[in-house]
Parts: sequence; C-alpha cells; structure tokens
Amino acid sequence: MEILILALLLFLGIILIIIEILFIPGTTIFGIIGLVAIFSSDYLSYTYFGTEFAVVYSIINGFLCLIIIIYALKSDTWNKVSLKKTHTDSISKNQYSQLKIGDIGISSSTLKPYGKGIFNNKTYEIKSTENFIEENKKIKIINILQDKILVKKNK
Repeated sequence: MEILILALLLFLGIILIIIEILFIPGTTIFGIIGLVAIFSSDYLSYTYFGTEFAVVYSIINGFLCLIIIIYALKSDTWNKVSLKKTHTDSISKNQYSQLKIGDIGISSSTLKPYGKGIFNNKTYEIKSTENFIEENKKIKIINILQDKILVKKNK
C-alpha cells in the first residue's frame, strides 16, 4: 500500500508540473502543489522504508522527473494541443466617420442607458445621457467619443 501511495504522489506531482510548464506558465498553484507532492513522496519513502531505500528512491525519483519533463518539452505530442492561431483582428479607428454631432436617428432598442440606434440606415451601439429612452423614438447625437456614441431624446 505504501508503494502505491508513493507512486500516486510522484505521478500527481509530475502531471501538475507538466501542466504548469506547458499550459499555465509562471509560478502558480499547480507547480507548487506538484513540487509538494514530489517532496512528500520522498519524505514518505524515508518514513515508510528507511534511509537506504529512500536515498535510492529519491535519486530514481529525481532522474525520472527530469527525464519525463525533458521528454514532454521536446516531443511533438504537444503540438496537437498548443495554440497556433494568432489574433489578427483590429479595431477600426474611424468606425464612426459617417456620423456627426447633431445627426438624427431612431432607437432600435430601449436605451437603459445602453442600446442600439439606427443612423443613416446603419445600426450602432449607443449610450443615452438620459436614464431611459423607449424603442422607436427619435434620438440626436450629442457627442461622439472614440468608443461611444452619446445620444439624447430629440424633441
């Protein structure tokens, strides 16, 4: 039973360290728990079997961890799960170039204060400076910021 506990702790520690290295870079809880599991395995080998067995076990344990981690990093098996796609989307800086302050449109949804409005037959995400504007009401642009269109009810 003791050998099973040592093997499970060693296996758990190696798996957690591989997860730390490959999937969650940096010092996180997975790497810390993995190291604790491996060192607990070494400590329990001293407790259960004595010094002679524990020294041999610790040396084999160290080499095994090193070989598995090196193999995991050098093998091509991780190419199947690694991220290869790069983010190429960009933000249009002049996305509101067709609009100007004072344009009149219609709210296509209720503005509470965010919602959608139609200006020049195009739908935009807008923000009301008032608390609430009902759907299908005339609205007027009072300001255009880099990422927002501010509107108020047109009287």
